[in-house]
Amino acid sequence: MTDVDQSPNTASEDDDASSTPWVMREPAERAPGEEATNPINLALFLGLFGLIWYFAGFRSFLFVMGLVVMIFLHELGHFMTARWTGMKATQFFIGFGPRIWSFRRGEVEYGLRAIPAGAFVRILGMNNLDPIEDPADQPRAYMHKSYPRRMLVITAGSIMHFIQAVLLFIFAFSVVGEIDPDSSWDIATISGADLLEQPDSPDGEATITREVPAEEAGLLPGDTIAAVDGIDTVLWADLRTYLRDRPGEPVTLSVIRADGSQDDVVATLATIPDTASDNPDAVVGFLGIAPSFDGRDRLSPVVGVEAFGSAMKAGVTTIPRFFTPSNFANLGSLLFQGQQDVDIASDEANERPISMVGAVRIAGQEDFDPLVPITFLAFINVFVGLVNLVPLLPLDGGHAAIATYERIRSQFTKEPYHADVAKLLPMTYGVVMLLAFLFISTVWLDIFRPIS
Repeated sequence: MTDVDQSPNTASEDDDASSTPWVMREPAERAPGEEATNPINLALFLGLFGLIWYFAGFRSFLFVMGLVVMIFLHELGHFMTARWTGMKATQFFIGFGPRIWSFRRGEVEYGLRAIPAGAFVRILGMNNLDPIEDPADQPRAYMHKSYPRRMLVITAGSIMHFIQAVLLFIFAFSVVGEIDPDSSWDIATISGADLLEQPDSPDGEATITREVPAEEAGLLPGDTIAAVDGIDTVLWADLRTYLRDRPGEPVTLSVIRADGSQDDVVATLATIPDTASDNPDAVVGFLGIAPSFDGRDRLSPVVGVEAFGSAMKAGVTTIPRFFTPSNFANLGSLLFQGQQDVDIASDEANERPISMVGAVRIAGQEDFDPLVPITFLAFINVFVGLVNLVPLLPLDGGHAAIATYERIRSQFTKEPYHADVAKLLPMTYGVVMLLAFLFISTVWLDIFRPIS
């Protein structure tokens, strides 16, 4: 950013969009006569969400829709502030790639594109590589607006993420509420077969997974365990403590069925490693049930605001490590490791970034409390909002850094200064390559080494 470009930002015969480097090229406007709707692609686009519902479940579908709303509101922030500050926005699309459906209202085309991996708003004149065909549009170009207006528009996407995060945290803690562990409970799910895998089978062939003890004993979702070995277990904590201390032992469970009938069953507890202990040889008893509690504590909205502050602090300290060479080296080494599920409490799960595929998979697990996917979506909003502010093109923070640099230079030159963005193209290509590597590697790992 060392050369001054004082010439009007208009297109010429030798300066068209096709000559703009692809990494900075804005989406083309719809040509006269170009079809606005592709029925086949539209059906495939909508069918993708139906497949998510069918194969991944309703929770995963809801989480995906939450991500879609998150992306939409990010771009809505850019769009509304651009219109409010007098800039010309000509496109507002969900998705990238070829158009599959659109309509025009005034000077703006709204619609869907074929690749549902994000969204964009087309604002004229983002930099000197974005030519403006009509000289009448010059005053409405982004680069010719005042510094405060440009900063408002370019940071509006992240601001929308932070607003969403605050509202989600407040909704989670004040409306949904935290589980009251002292309330009555029943069995929500029978799960945990992955904890019982025996990788060294006698014949050296397929991995053996024994049946979960709760399944062997005939327990069902909706059942309540009133006592174990004659000891009252109305509180979940009492049952959990009793079972953990008896690995491999048979226990007699007094069960109240969902229809009100009572039954006594015997279950032989499995033995699994105690992940909460520093002793690698420590084990605990395992029945294989997850509870659903009847009571919830609804907290003050202040708790949600405090959770947002904690998430922001964690994000600010985590993101610098996210872009370190060691993080990329760690991802590269994981790509060559064997396929297996990774425990959500493991060191790998704590250190490894996840893709949207992994986020949907984790949030959609049925044995999680509803509070988990809501707060998870709030954390994602915080993280995406902060990453977008990293001062590197093509991220929003890169445009903000350029606007700030131009503002400072203009103060010294006493006349409008526009940076030559072409000088930043090598770095921009590098950032795009890193982001592409992160996207591909995390999706690959979330498919073949999923966090469970």
